[in-house]
Amino acid sequence: MNDLSVGVEIDATAKWLEERGIPGAANLLRRVARQRDQAVQQLGLRPGSSAHETRGTEHATARDLDAAAEAAMLRTDVARLQSLAERAGWVPDPAAKRLLRWRDGWWELAHRRRNPKDGYHDTGWYLWGPVGSYDGEWTDRHKGPAVEEAERLITKHRAATRGDAE
Repeated sequence: MNDLSVGVEIDATAKWLEERGIPGAANLLRRVARQRDQAVQQLGLRPGSSAHETRGTEHATARDLDAAAEAAMLRTDVARLQSLAERAGWVPDPAAKRLLRWRDGWWELAHRRRNPKDGYHDTGWYLWGPVGSYDGEWTDRHKGPAVEEAERLITKHRAATRGDAE
């Protein structure tokens, strides 16, 4: 899992989710970010710092400890949400011929008809991923093999960017 704070690219990810017709996930993401920001504010922290770096140990109180525990629980809940989303695998979108999944970022596998003007040189399934990964990569003409190829490409991208040996 990623060690970055919850707030990394929140707005961009929420907008991406909304553009793809998933406003519930976008709202959840924004709500979690707001809760994180409130916990940071209660502790008097700057993002990425700890209580003793910002306020000194003489100001550590029971309230600060409660807020720190709440912030830690929030991080745990977000990690659990990401884990559950990853285990869910490919989730179909009933409004379009596409599948979505979370695996260190949002991935979309969508069916497109041949249209060379738009960059679709063959009818089939195309993969889009986080910035720096795939942007409309053709995977296969049929759904089953396309899902398998998408998994392979995602694993390959993750190994290349994180040094994973998956």
